[in-house]
Amino acid sequence: MSVTQRAGEWTLDKKEPGVYLVKRRGHLQAKVVTDDCEPTETVEYLLDDGVADVIEVETADDAHERFRTLVSERAR
Repeated sequence: MSVTQRAGEWTLDKKEPGVYLVKRRGHLQAKVVTDDCEPTETVEYLLDDGVADVIEVETADDAHERFRTLVSERAR
């Protein structure tokens, strides 16, 4: 897993192709899934960790944009 974007205490980690994890201080806050993910692999990531926020977007660029929006919304 690699950090693809950072905003203060928030990170967007790429779990695998098409699956991103939004974390705050290392704690999972949401999952972002793009069209690049394989459906069989995605199911496991969507169901584990008890995360209610699963965000579906089309591209990796959309995932980065949604990360910025999410951080902005939750910082208020």
